[in-house]
Amino acid sequence: MMRYRPRILMLSGPVEPPWTRGDKNLVRGIASHLDRYRARVLTHEGVVGIDSRYDQEPAWGPQGGGHTPLSRRLGLFSHLIQTGDAVLVHLLWPPDMVVANVVRAACRVRALPVIHTLVRAPQTTLGLRHAVAGDTVVCLTDATLARVRREGITDAICIPPGVAVGEPVAHTELAAIRRRYGIPQGPPLVTYAGDYRHSFAARTVAATVPRIVREVDAHFVFACRIRDDRDLAEESRIRAAIAADGLADRVTFINEVKSLRDLFAISAVQVFPADSHQEKIDMPLVLLEGMAEGLATVVARKPPLSELVDAGAALGVPACHPVALAVAVVELLREEPRRLELAQRARALALERFEVRRVAAAYEALYDRVLGRTDRAVPLVAPAG
Repeated sequence: MMRYRPRILMLSGPVEPPWTRGDKNLVRGIASHLDRYRARVLTHEGVVGIDSRYDQEPAWGPQGGGHTPLSRRLGLFSHLIQTGDAVLVHLLWPPDMVVANVVRAACRVRALPVIHTLVRAPQTTLGLRHAVAGDTVVCLTDATLARVRREGITDAICIPPGVAVGEPVAHTELAAIRRRYGIPQGPPLVTYAGDYRHSFAARTVAATVPRIVREVDAHFVFACRIRDDRDLAEESRIRAAIAADGLADRVTFINEVKSLRDLFAISAVQVFPADSHQEKIDMPLVLLEGMAEGLATVVARKPPLSELVDAGAALGVPACHPVALAVAVVELLREEPRRLELAQRARALALERFEVRRVAAAYEALYDRVLGRTDRAVPLVAPAG
């Protein structure tokens, strides 16, 4: 007999391939690892068979239709809430006054509880109370949680994003992975898997290349997705700067990575010196995925990335500081025991705090509490530190 599981309606952007956005991967990870509840997620029309562990609602219309107008987004959210069979609505959306008001009003009509996960940190906390829809607000980092609570939102908790933590890629496969991506065999790999825009991180990494290769043998990978002409122009500028230094053979540019696990498996260090990722998910999933693969990690020492540093799982350097970044990377490449120890701490933190099944269990505990089913609740994920 099939076990009945209460339905959770997850309101977010389309949850479908390509899996290149942190917010959709966040929803997918939670929905596919729920045990006692079953999620319904939103997709475009014609997207079928993604994952049998959750249901799909083709609410976003035909694919390739361009930007969805705000009025349509609000209308479909309201319609789904009022006509669905969910016992709870889970909004996974940035702070947004208009969206929050519409979702809150639609849920009030059906007396449905609503949880709002802030997938991005608020740009400002001014008026934040009116920009969240939930009876409970979920933050992805302790830094955002502190900001939210300072605004008087007392029913707010931190549940971090989740990533899969599997067995490491077999050592026998590493040479083949390098060949697949056209990366030279031998030199230790320094990987930047971030953005060309929204910060100066990519330029910072480029500026470290000559500083590092003067001191140690190393090869660099820029794994940055090209979304539009602005990304392409920035990549061209970085390529030209590296070529002008005579170091084009020391850098590989990969725009679309089929398997981040493979890329991280052949890397020695991952770097993320971003001064800001305001337009991105609050805690970059790509960093957590690298840590889950046991990769030594260097990040900008500023919230929320500093939470990884404070936990002893990453090295922290000043944001967008090429000299400091170069010093940290050179030390890690020269001192293998230190690098391996940092890699082990990174993987341990990924298992302890960011493992996706633990995160899904924390959300189920929250659903239990909000629905008054505390007899089956499990502990929420503890804050870092």
